[in-house]
Amino acid sequence: MKIQKQNIIFVVSVSLVYCAISAGFSLVGTVLPDRVMLLNPIEHGSLSVKEIGGHFVWGLVAGIVTLRLRYILLGGILAVLIDSDHLIGLLHVEAIPRMSHSVTFAILSTIILLLVFSKKDYRLGAIAFTSVLTHISYDMFADSYGFPIFTPFVNKIIQIPRTDWIVFEIAAICIIGIVSFIVTRKEIDIKKISKEPGR
Repeated sequence: MKIQKQNIIFVVSVSLVYCAISAGFSLVGTVLPDRVMLLNPIEHGSLSVKEIGGHFVWGLVAGIVTLRLRYILLGGILAVLIDSDHLIGLLHVEAIPRMSHSVTFAILSTIILLLVFSKKDYRLGAIAFTSVLTHISYDMFADSYGFPIFTPFVNKIIQIPRTDWIVFEIAAICIIGIVSFIVTRKEIDIKKISKEPGR
């Protein structure tokens, strides 16, 4: 797989937008009920090398099934950038912690990225949506298993059995794999039609 300039620009652009979405979404938590005083992410270890590396590897593994370098890299990078929602802790305010670790964020970020970059880039949509799954998977693997899965509608931390980390990772791989397979089949069909006589 060759790294092309257009891939680099795409990955960087998507990453910046995704980071902004995660950080912006976390601000909603400052006006929701059940707020708590947030911890400083640096002191708490949320931005440690181990944490960043773990999330990147988990996302990278799921992204490999696309067989496309840009999506493999985004699988790892977006799984890390979800933690941009921790940055609000630097403001020393009360808010809902881990806002981006939720179904709502997975759906919202997917929609926004598809609208900004391409409504038909279903691989990107799959990567964006499943980044939440791979991120939570690593968090559970690393001994963290409470998340506001249904925020902002239910602002309680939902406890998930730590052993379910593998379920989240497999689910992410399956979703990306199915979407990639469907898209690849369509691309092959389009090429066949374009090569037909008279086309």
